[in-house]
Amino acid sequence: MAMMNEMSSDENIEWIIEDTDTGAKNGKIDWSFNQGDLVKVRVYNDEKGMHPMQHPLHFHGQRFVVLTEDGVANENMQWKDTVLIPKGQTVDILVDMSNAGKWMAHCHIAEHLHSGMMFNFEVK
Repeated sequence: MAMMNEMSSDENIEWIIEDTDTGAKNGKIDWSFNQGDLVKVRVYNDEKGMHPMQHPLHFHGQRFVVLTEDGVANENMQWKDTVLIPKGQTVDILVDMSNAGKWMAHCHIAEHLHSGMMFNFEVK
């Protein structure tokens, strides 16, 4: 794995966050919510990618609880702003859109953010 980390960069690996409803990817995702909305988001970390690994997904300005991991209910719900998603795992979160403004969500690994693994959203 160390060799893969040395070989991978934003020049030869594209890290993607995709909205499966619209097909929009990374910076092309255009989400808008009203202040006070509770939004369920399902995140799947595809294990068949070019360089499968875990990703810490971080939401700016909002908080969320993890509802399920691979369909198993979370019995220790706590407010978070980041969740670690192992390769091949599906995580359902409930985001409390409580802070108005323009915000970003992204992978919290700097190289992945730099290569575009992020999107913006607005809370009105």
